[in-house]
Amino acid sequence: MTPPSRLMLALALAACALLATAASASASRSQVTILQDDSQLIGAKGERRDATLDEWKALGVDIVKLRVDWRDLSPDDKPGDPSDPAAYRANLWQLYDQAIRAAQERGMQVFLMLGGQAPKWASEDSPEGLPGGVHRPSANLFGDFVKAVGKRYSGSYTAPPGDYSDPLPLPRVAIWSMWNEPNLASWLSPQNEAPELYRKLLYAGFDGLNATGHGADTLLYGELLPFARGNRTLGVRRHPLEFLRELACVDQRFRPYKGSKATKRGCQGFRPLPGTGAAHHPYTLSGGPRVKSPNRDDASIAEMDRLIKTVDKLRSRKRFAARGRQAVWSTEFGFQSDPPDPFQTPIKKVPGYMGEAEWIAFKNPRIGAWSQYPFTDDPIPDTGADRFGGFQSGIKFENGRSKPGVYDAFRFPFYVRRLSGSKVEVFGAVRPAGQGAAVRIESRVGRGKWKRLATLKAGAQGYFDRNLKASGAAKRQFRFRFEKSKSRTARAAKR
Repeated sequence: MTPPSRLMLALALAACALLATAASASASRSQVTILQDDSQLIGAKGERRDATLDEWKALGVDIVKLRVDWRDLSPDDKPGDPSDPAAYRANLWQLYDQAIRAAQERGMQVFLMLGGQAPKWASEDSPEGLPGGVHRPSANLFGDFVKAVGKRYSGSYTAPPGDYSDPLPLPRVAIWSMWNEPNLASWLSPQNEAPELYRKLLYAGFDGLNATGHGADTLLYGELLPFARGNRTLGVRRHPLEFLRELACVDQRFRPYKGSKATKRGCQGFRPLPGTGAAHHPYTLSGGPRVKSPNRDDASIAEMDRLIKTVDKLRSRKRFAARGRQAVWSTEFGFQSDPPDPFQTPIKKVPGYMGEAEWIAFKNPRIGAWSQYPFTDDPIPDTGADRFGGFQSGIKFENGRSKPGVYDAFRFPFYVRRLSGSKVEVFGAVRPAGQGAAVRIESRVGRGKWKRLATLKAGAQGYFDRNLKASGAAKRQFRFRFEKSKSRTARAAKR
């Protein structure tokens, strides 16, 4: 059973309540931690799955994110009733059932991202070079699929005879999002029609959730790629903020499209967009969080205010059905490392980038969730053009070994910023311990002895953010200690 205090905290944050952080001098909020790695939970045997979830719980993860792939779950031929959970592959349902139940038993919530690839009977044939199931997927059939998922995880669904699951009612899920990176052609095609296609998918998907008792859940849209390099990318990808405006049927000045412009975009009879908030993938360009994206319609982690302003303007123009302020979550993030990929960030720089990026998110009171993707690096083929394909942004190598510095940077994020010659801001988190953990901040000059600067108690989710005096701050090293563990050593970054 989920511990009541943990569940209440996660539910409150999922609803985007801003919680006070008692030990913080300059921030008064927190953010839940999301971790996603489908291969470790859905593609793994039960023993490995359970060991993975035990480790995630020990790391302080709040929410387990899973992608429910429409194409994988679907039968080869269109079923008579695509909204019936029993019409889909029972052996694959079982893997989701077990992962969801196991995560919830450990006190973690589950977040399901629905779709991303359609079955052959629900989409047109993809152009050459694109995966199947991404070219003009049927919104109506997607809505039926979402109904099937919504019914199965309503909290009252009992698997029928012949299903691989236990006969008891299956768990309830209350956090959802629709599709993956719809502003990228390899997930939704063609891109010149993608905002209209995604709008229809959203309407149908959220109607499906409403019809199955999930209307009051956390319902996110977007899951957007953060940038589109160059200006000639419309056929491959679109800038995320431009995509959101087109999704909401407004121009650059947030004026609703009318006449032929509205007709061209499928905006006739526009109805406010469903959902309670935006999900975003705020990856950075090479060089870390400080590197600016090339276009004002891009939004990496340091530019999340651009996304927030866009969402707020759309709300002020009544482009959303929900009356309240829209939430903004980071739902996929990480830094690809060398090793194993020699074209990515040197692994020694990754821990510092991770701490700075999380500090940026923490300082923004509108960002309600932080994320890591994946847990373990994707496999790397021995040869071929896809030699370094996939994601190498895990906190573990593909063989399961923890990445030096990176694993601990997720467990104990740490970032120090110089405010003046004798004053620093010290940010971090004791993610596994949570609120109330005693943290000792230490510093030294050169190879001198570590000396205590302060002892404080962590706030919600284990976060702390404190301004401290430290003479000669530019020459000092900093770290924090929690029980017998200690963070990485860091120097104070320039303000």
